Amino acid sequence: MKCLQIVGYKNSGKTTLINKLIKVCHDNQLTVSTIKHHGHGVEDISMDHKEVDSLSFMKNGAQESIVLGKQLMERVTKVDKSLEQIIAEDLSVIPDILLIEGFKHEQYPKVLLTKEADTLEKELENVIYSLNAFDIEENKIFIKWFQNWLEKE
Repeated sequence: MKCLQIVGYKNSGKTTLINKLIKVCHDNQLTVSTIKHHGHGVEDISMDHKEVDSLSFMKNGAQESIVLGKQLMERVTKVDKSLEQIIAEDLSVIPDILLIEGFKHEQYPKVLLTKEADTLEKELENVIYSLNAFDIEENKIFIKWFQNWLEKE
């Protein structure tokens, strides 16, 4: 399993880029899993969906709620784990590619999204690519780089 982190400040294009990368992987018959860090201060992920039974279970004290549909399963768990623990214990599918949004201080290879030169790169380790996700030409070059990265051992 190859891992790649996509990091950057809020609204730098991380989610949009990951969706593009998922499509590239899918086009290359590669399986993909994603892990996203919700790193917006002290807020937790939103549990405010209208009348969703599984989330009402969580609000009322359940430690975990699992919903199974025809082809999709959703799991919400109250937990405090590191990225390493999540990868080791919680992936139910071992993908060819694991795309990680955020967790900028972890040690996996990183793609840094930036609108211009900033100080974030100085704070991070293992940045292997840096780009402005809103620049169309930079995106095209990056997608080619990513396709080559996929092919490397």
